Amino acid sequence: MKRKGREHAPETVWKAQELYCVARLTFRDVANQAGVAESTVKRWADKHGWREKRERIARAECDIRADLVLARSEMIKSLMKKKDPQTGFAVASLENLAIKQAEFQREGLAAEIATHNEKRTISSAKDAVLVLREAIENKLSVLLASPEDVNFKSVADIQKALKLLTEMEAAHNVDQQEAPNKGMSADLAAKIREVL
Repeated sequence: MKRKGREHAPETVWKAQELYCVARLTFRDVANQAGVAESTVKRWADKHGWREKRERIARAECDIRADLVLARSEMIKSLMKKKDPQTGFAVASLENLAIKQAEFQREGLAAEIATHNEKRTISSAKDAVLVLREAIENKLSVLLASPEDVNFKSVADIQKALKLLTEMEAAHNVDQQEAPNKGMSADLAAKIREVL
């Protein structure tokens, strides 16, 4: 007698589909997040045609991004020629949408970076230097991932953080093996908070 497999709630199946097709996670990651076996996720993918859906969704998202860029370009050119209020409103709306999308992507990347880095306890100047160095690397990663967002302020913020890092390393001999692990002053903590 053939034993029937364990049934899963429909919500679990559709959550797994979204994680695979939209978030484009691997079968293993989908299985971990959905709380099912990887073989179950693969079976669902075959049964419901997830691989094809995933490809169609990826292609559609790419097309939408390309169409949006082309639409922005056409609207800006039209505004420059006609200078009418309706076109101006359309351009402003498209530009606002583009800004929001860039912010969303940046926040997603920042969240992803934050989840990959464990939270450190800062109980000394040495700890503060390590956390500040990690924060600078994360900020640089975010900027390098979206170079269109690099501006004077972002560069100035990184420079300010690097200057503080250099001062802290020199003041606390952090690079030396026998560096003392002294507590952190309130002034130093305020400077770090300002930079971060």
